[in-house]
Amino acid sequence: MDRFIGDLSSHTHQLKERSLPFGGVTLRYSPNHAHVDDDILPCDRYIRVHWRNFLKALRSFDDYCELRASDDNDGDELRMEETWWLMKIELRKDLRDLLEPVLATRRNLRSLILDRNEFGRDGVLFLCNIIETNSYLKEVSLFNNPVEDIGDLTRLCDAVSKHPSLEDLALGNIWLNDDEGKLSTILKASKNLKCLGLSGNGIGSRSAAAMFAKFLTANDNTTTMFLRDNDFSDESAYLFALALRNNKRLRLVDLRGNLFTQVGRVTILNSLFDPSSLTAVVESNHNCVVYIDESNFDELGAINRKGFLEENMHRKLFSALYATTQGGRVGRLLKDIPLGLMPDFLAYLQDFYLDDIPRGMRKHAMESLHQYALDDFDKAFSRQTTCTVMFETLRNWNLLLLYTNI
Repeated sequence: MDRFIGDLSSHTHQLKERSLPFGGVTLRYSPNHAHVDDDILPCDRYIRVHWRNFLKALRSFDDYCELRASDDNDGDELRMEETWWLMKIELRKDLRDLLEPVLATRRNLRSLILDRNEFGRDGVLFLCNIIETNSYLKEVSLFNNPVEDIGDLTRLCDAVSKHPSLEDLALGNIWLNDDEGKLSTILKASKNLKCLGLSGNGIGSRSAAAMFAKFLTANDNTTTMFLRDNDFSDESAYLFALALRNNKRLRLVDLRGNLFTQVGRVTILNSLFDPSSLTAVVESNHNCVVYIDESNFDELGAINRKGFLEENMHRKLFSALYATTQGGRVGRLLKDIPLGLMPDFLAYLQDFYLDDIPRGMRKHAMESLHQYALDDFDKAFSRQTTCTVMFETLRNWNLLLLYTNI
């Protein structure tokens, strides 16, 4: 508690000195005894005194900024875009009544992060009032705050869908518990969002995965989805893969902590990199970064690098060729390339180096085509060289026919 009061008092002091903490207001309760991390800070009379002092200083600071703005237009420079983090703090009614008029009218408030506040349905309505009133918000998080009543969720979603500027909504661990009616309500309200987070909600059924796949396939606005720890299984992997193939505007999908086995993992990754043919490689999703499990987080993230669409495709083409030389399939891969393009294609191969290809990309190509075990991967792939690719290419050409056509 002493640390929290110190942070709140520090914010108050900065406001009195005519400055706001860089980036906004971060207030989090961190108990000294780590084994009870689920504890939240109760809002007692002593704490409320410090809150009142802080909010009084905030109003004074805002008045000062308004005065400066009217005098010399410098007031807005003092007020940066704000993020308010209110985490593990009990938001009782008396405190909500103090905060609501402030948060609802702050023009520079861009992000409001509420985490584990135990405010019940009245707290959900508190958040709805802020969203409905503050048209400047860009991001809202209600993480670890259960929304059990469908009526409350409907009002929240209605406020989200009508908001003119909201881009990012995080509803992680709000206890959806595989309630497809609640999930449908959220997805219908999220069509204009850029980022939607629904991690930790126990929505891992195949029908729920089908709803997500339909949402991602039909929605061009949403580019980022967080769906961690929802018990999705291999049965749902094909649906996510289908969505990834159909929506090339996606930028990030986080599926860590689900129940995918190697089968589901390869199914999803094939939507990002299908090495079965050069056409399949080109038609893969080269935009989206997908995370599936923690054990190879960096490897999987390297399959697509954010913002490097053309480079991602080139690396996949090269990686597929390396993988196919091991099985003598490279002639099948190259059979559709016009003869006139072959010199340029071989020059293209010569410009690549094995070290330029991320390990996760190479590993997926080998696993998908040859089902190599992890222990065999490095040894198998180390045998691939540019010369090997060229040799396999030439070996599969009909050289007599080639010279006849020159």
